[in-house]
Amino acid sequence: MIRHHLGASSPRSPQWFDSAHQADILAAYETHLAAGLHDRSHAGPRPERVRELGQLAAASAMPARAALLRWGALPAQVRSDLLTGWYGSQWRRSAAA
Repeated sequence: MIRHHLGASSPRSPQWFDSAHQADILAAYETHLAAGLHDRSHAGPRPERVRELGQLAAASAMPARAALLRWGALPAQVRSDLLTGWYGSQWRRSAAA
């Protein structure tokens, strides 16, 4: 198991304890649900898994854990769009290198 030091932040992941990131993830998750869940594509989890993660997130008393669960339910392109929004195109260039 790899442990991430809470004091260190990775430029390639959300700041789980940041309320703005939590709000962005929640909005992206709700938009994803509103668009309708279709059969699994290569870029996202199965619809039943999306619903399950959303239910677990809604039941969580810990906002950071809820954000992490919702993050796991988002398709790869949505995650990429959020990361680019938070960290700019510099992240995209460094990830491609």
